Amino acid sequence: MELAQPVHRPEHQRLTVAAAALSVLCVLALPPVVAGILDLAGPLDDRPRFSLTHRAELVSRLPGATVLQDSVIVTLTPEMHSPVMRPSQQVLPQDSAGQLVPLGVSGLLPMNPYLAPAGTRHLTSALWPGDKVFSNLGPLVVGCLPAVGAPGECTPTLLTQHASGYFLYPRSWGSSSFLEDGSVMQAEVFAIVGGQVVAGGLPGVETDRVEVRLVDGDSVTAFTTVSASPGDTVWWAATTKPPVQATAYDDAGSVIATLDLDPDDIARRSTTSTAGG
Repeated sequence: MELAQPVHRPEHQRLTVAAAALSVLCVLALPPVVAGILDLAGPLDDRPRFSLTHRAELVSRLPGATVLQDSVIVTLTPEMHSPVMRPSQQVLPQDSAGQLVPLGVSGLLPMNPYLAPAGTRHLTSALWPGDKVFSNLGPLVVGCLPAVGAPGECTPTLLTQHASGYFLYPRSWGSSSFLEDGSVMQAEVFAIVGGQVVAGGLPGVETDRVEVRLVDGDSVTAFTTVSASPGDTVWWAATTKPPVQATAYDDAGSVIATLDLDPDDIARRSTTSTAGG
């Protein structure tokens, strides 16, 4: 199955984080569940060295490790046999009811033995948050997988993409009613290095225009797709400033739904009904 191409508008500038230009690793000040990084640093030997804890220094010697200022990021692949990428977590493209849609970010989570290469428990079980060690699980895509106990229905699900296939991402997205018939627009704000990604869904409505307003009054136009979940709109935007509101419009420019956003809250519900609601 080919990956679907999201709809986007020229005025939406995709966030690119150049690690060499970062003065602060923003993700470290954000909540412990972190979901993304857009561009990783270069090879370990090319990076300026900052002070690492002893435990982080040991992890930095692993294959796939990158030092980004005072932090270590280990890029996982299925060949490393991490528990998070065991065969039971693999998803086939044909399992998705809709097309698999890339989000343009990679999944980044604090490292623990479940999110680490096989054979490294002696290193990773001793890690503390202050060690600033993270696992990069690979590029994120969204697909609509069969809903448990509901034949014929599917649930939008985050996956990671690798050359050998797709794997479930160990992070839920949305509430139990996300994109269910009769529900309203929902979204989550994920922390990334250098900013945020806000990702949401609009059930029962297909639109290619969702505007995200930022804390300083600026706005960006979200990427949208109707391919991931048939009959629904999935949308997302990467921002360098906190998003505070998302508004979906129909082809005539009328408001379909408005959603107030708070990075500290999960799966915020829409403040207005969807069309026909």
